[in-house]
Amino acid sequence: MRRINERNVTFFDIRSTKAKQFGFCMELDGGEKLTCCGDEPCSPCCEKYAKDSKWLLHEAYCLYSEAARFSPYEKHHSTVKDACERAERLGVKNLLLYHTEDKNILNRKKLYKEEGRKYYSGNLYVPDDLETVEL
Repeated sequence: MRRINERNVTFFDIRSTKAKQFGFCMELDGGEKLTCCGDEPCSPCCEKYAKDSKWLLHEAYCLYSEAARFSPYEKHHSTVKDACERAERLGVKNLLLYHTEDKNILNRKKLYKEEGRKYYSGNLYVPDDLETVEL
């Protein structure tokens, strides 16, 4: 654990098979937490960090409906459905999806939210590049 900007931050090995990679879990006010799973899906060994997070930052490379086109699993990535189901199961309040393909960037936010709402009941964010999200 490290102390950064007056907050406790725990870094964890995401156990990537590609390269050594880390995620982090930051303590927020009121005992809540923000968790970032890194560049791959949240693996079962890392779910303890994401469980009951106020905020979960999770990659979602493409829509589940387009998995055959983009092959996310071959790239060690997940789909919107995968990330949303995981966040729902882990009791996450706010899910922010990032590391997405950009072939349909003009409609990405709308399409990802439409698919995600089928699997996740919390607040779902799909920010555009350089967009700011208030925590």
